[in-house]
Amino acid sequence: MIGNNRLSPKNLGLLEAELFEAAKKASSLLEPRSLGVLVRKPLLDEDCPEVSDVDLISIWEGPEEFPERITMGGQMGQVYVDVLWIPVSKMVDSLEAASYKVLPHLLLEYEPVWFRSEPVRHLIDSIKLNVYDKAVWERRIGHQIGFGDAALEESRKNLDFPPAALFFLQTAHSYYITALADCLKRNTMSLLTRPVTKLEHMAAETNCELEPLIRANLHLDIDPSPSLAALRRVHTYVTLRCAGRQLLGVSMRAKGHFSYSISPLELEYRELVANALIDKKDYPNANFYLRFWAYSLSRCPVVLEESRAGRKPSFYVPFEPFKKSVQATCPEILADMETILGKEVTTLEVEESIKGTILFRKLVSDELQDRGISLRQK
Repeated sequence: MIGNNRLSPKNLGLLEAELFEAAKKASSLLEPRSLGVLVRKPLLDEDCPEVSDVDLISIWEGPEEFPERITMGGQMGQVYVDVLWIPVSKMVDSLEAASYKVLPHLLLEYEPVWFRSEPVRHLIDSIKLNVYDKAVWERRIGHQIGFGDAALEESRKNLDFPPAALFFLQTAHSYYITALADCLKRNTMSLLTRPVTKLEHMAAETNCELEPLIRANLHLDIDPSPSLAALRRVHTYVTLRCAGRQLLGVSMRAKGHFSYSISPLELEYRELVANALIDKKDYPNANFYLRFWAYSLSRCPVVLEESRAGRKPSFYVPFEPFKKSVQATCPEILADMETILGKEVTTLEVEESIKGTILFRKLVSDELQDRGISLRQK
């Protein structure tokens, strides 16, 4: 990992080669439990190549998705490797798999590193063939719009704490952007965490004024530097409450996100990326990124206590409004969460942002329909 140093074209080439070597090393570690390993391409991050990590998919016979973070050593430093274990059971029906969350896009954007057998390769090829089947495509895009609508509704439940309402509007924008990217057959990576650069490209293709709108709706142009110290404090408090604790009766996916979020390794990587974005004066993506990561951390004590109460929580989808759940489980992080999510935002401003988000949704929906994608009306 190069950190925040600028890279010459020669060093970019060396880094790309090192990332691929790390992918192969990681694959060899995963293979005993895996049916197949794929790596995201391109290897270099388009926003911050100097802090590129390696994204792997590992297909397995486990019952659920499971995310984890590992590292590999390299000549240019430590390489961070993000692994998403995907159950083969979700891939057997190729039509169903082609409409399953972002799985089809992952398969399109990743290249094989290793397969245990040819049938696994054929399974993936069958899914790819169905990605743009009209009915499957429309269903998948409709799901993304639906996820955005759910986040928009969640924002209205959090008007008593405007920074949290703003975060759920951020999530709504991410899903609407994902739907548009899917329609345009564009890369969907990082749209939940750093979508602004990709949105600029999509806006140029569609002639929609989406990028200024998202910046205004989400107050993305403020200096995110104070959020870095606040994030470290949040991580410290959350770790004190959650490290060594076990989630009860929740999905493997929730357990994976819980362990992943409180990991010191993950904090280290997230800080590297955030600093790189801030150094480039890319405040919109830096704010987006820090807010998403802070929210993930804030969910850890909430999910821990909800699981102990037998509620079977999702990791990201809340039962209660943000302020209420954080005050009940980890009140010491609330002030820092306010700083990161948007301390200066008022209820009136959030209400205006809700209107702006509805406009953003309409512009995206109109573009989808103009391109022949039919959205079922609620």
